[in-house]
Amino acid sequence: MPDRLSKRRHADHPALPTRHDRFHDRPARDAQPPVADEKPLRAVSGEGRDTGRVAGALRRGVLAGGLGGWTSQAPARAPLSNVVKATGAALAALLVLAGVTSLSGLALFALPFVASAAIVALVPAAPFAQPRSIVLGHVAATVVALAVTGVAGPSIWAAAVAAALTTAPMMLLRAPHPPAAATAALIGLTAPAPWYLLTPVAAAGAIVIASGVLLGRLLPGHRYPAYWL
Repeated sequence: MPDRLSKRRHADHPALPTRHDRFHDRPARDAQPPVADEKPLRAVSGEGRDTGRVAGALRRGVLAGGLGGWTSQAPARAPLSNVVKATGAALAALLVLAGVTSLSGLALFALPFVASAAIVALVPAAPFAQPRSIVLGHVAATVVALAVTGVAGPSIWAAAVAAALTTAPMMLLRAPHPPAAATAALIGLTAPAPWYLLTPVAAAGAIVIASGVLLGRLLPGHRYPAYWL
């Protein structure tokens, strides 16, 4: 009976859906999406603990100088005896340089020569700490810088050019000595007289080398120089 009435109503009003159509055309919003399986609380809390362990391991790795299996490429930490020895050698060499400067009144305690003394004390076996490199490096830097300032005069630009050009003669002479670039820059800024080559350059270099040789005789295990020429 209800089906007959529904058919009759549909015949009278074709726009109205039948009960069968209403059932099958129900909006999709009435359907609830399937609920994903939730992990047990115990598993979730276990993952939280694992995450905390990983974060702690990464933090420790960063503090120790590594990250995720990557380790520091820096050299191993020197033994305390070597640290004390190098510090004492640097102190002694710089005190000698300061003492000679104070007594003579010459400008020997300049930054390039302080750096040279520190290199001899810290790495006495390195090629750039040897007497050949100290002498030829500073002399070449002085000649180049005096030539640059003779042409262009003293300025920050002359200092930059002189310091850069010093690289070539040091490499060609097989006498690399980084503080020599500072000597060239200093001359480029001040344009001293030509005898600057003798004092303070030659004099300061001789004092640095003599201090290194003396310390190499006095300090056990502190061998200097490794070679002269």
